[in-house]
Amino acid sequence: MLLIKEYDRERNYRTLSSAPGLFHRALECVLLGEKRFHVKNPNGEDYDLLYTENQSWAESSPEYPNSPLFHQDPLYPPYLVYEEADTEKLCFDVFDGFRQVWFQEVSEYTVVLTRLLLSHTNMSVLWKDGRIRWFFPEEEKITITGEEPGSLDEQTLKVINTFHASAFTCDFVTMDPVVLFHHVFVLQWLTKLPMKQVKYAEILVAQSEGIGSILTVYARARHFMERFGVEVTLQRGSARYADHIIEKYFTIPLTPKDSDETNTIYLTNYYALLFTKMLRVTSGHDFDASNLNPKFLSEMKEYGDEVFSGRKMLGLLLRGSDYIASGMSGASAPVTVESTLPKIREWMEEGDYDGIFLATEDQDILGKMTAAFPGKIRVVSQERYSITDFARENVTTISELDKKRHSTKVEYDAFVEDSLVNYFYALYLLSRCESFMYSGQCGGIVMAKALKPEGFRRMWCFAENKEGYKHEDQKNTSSPSV
Repeated sequence: MLLIKEYDRERNYRTLSSAPGLFHRALECVLLGEKRFHVKNPNGEDYDLLYTENQSWAESSPEYPNSPLFHQDPLYPPYLVYEEADTEKLCFDVFDGFRQVWFQEVSEYTVVLTRLLLSHTNMSVLWKDGRIRWFFPEEEKITITGEEPGSLDEQTLKVINTFHASAFTCDFVTMDPVVLFHHVFVLQWLTKLPMKQVKYAEILVAQSEGIGSILTVYARARHFMERFGVEVTLQRGSARYADHIIEKYFTIPLTPKDSDETNTIYLTNYYALLFTKMLRVTSGHDFDASNLNPKFLSEMKEYGDEVFSGRKMLGLLLRGSDYIASGMSGASAPVTVESTLPKIREWMEEGDYDGIFLATEDQDILGKMTAAFPGKIRVVSQERYSITDFARENVTTISELDKKRHSTKVEYDAFVEDSLVNYFYALYLLSRCESFMYSGQCGGIVMAKALKPEGFRRMWCFAENKEGYKHEDQKNTSSPSV
């Protein structure tokens, strides 16, 4: 992103013309290694442009998550090349539901976004920074106002000049210029191909990704791409799960042989796509039972009928282990067992439940819950982990730990398949519970809800300390509300 800075008269930089192609010309020079430029301004005082890499800009903020998972591949591409005239690949979904946009400060991105809003929407454009007149000296549709939108004004998209963790909190009413720009130009980041030429969008996942994450991003990417008639596929051999395991239990298509660079979008950094409003906040387009092999689903139903057999159960999903080791925060933060007990006891008494079905991969959590509710806890037998395991083996994720414990490919594939089956049995049994409580947002939450289309009677998120939907609100609960 090019930031507007005070004109530095002590240094000599390349001087650029204040013309419509100013930012593109500066970015061409950035590709040559330059970072700062003088601009002669016919509509006001002269100024400098300073290039700052988007990801570095975001990570320099104390609001950016500390988890190492978000300090690997960049969530925010540099956008050194983009084209406002390529309207086929401009995505305005992020503005849905808003009446107007308020900008705090001029920069490359806020000026470009203002021009697009004026050209392609009927939205009102409000500005706090009067310097916007340097770029639009006579534009009557721009209103300069010193007033900032109130926190309860959900019809105004508020664009502030500092990083805002909207993608992590699902707060897309307040955004920063880098995140908003990424939303609008995301298709241009994904491909240079004309969309009419695109047949496939191939997901390439990290080996550390669990099946819940893979299924969630597949379902959401499929929804995002279906407007173009594009089929979303999974790259063969990319997941920690062998291809035959994917094909045995799920209906996710693997990339066909006719896919190549002339007809395929490559989703190689799917976090940068997943952490957009279009995929982060969806309604009714997440994973559902249709993504499971019918035979597998039938086997789980038969098992659930036998296990529950008329029992009234409270479902509980508590993430620990690698969620603690990797420093997950916000709505996905792990919580201590001790902090959950008062609310669990309250619901157990109010609902007169026969027991608790607990889904957790954390051995320490299981031990504490069993001690707190003797004789009441039911679980699926599966591999579980202690937080000390991660420190001892010097790893961050479960997948890393599993590979150390199961060194040969044959042994690892067999273990992964067994773990996957147990994981889905746990999620399915959660869906058979009347009400549902969980530590924080994760792929398992999405799938547990999707496996119960009629909805839970009540839900509670401990990380956010609030009650979720009731069963009559199921249609609005595929993801957190804005």
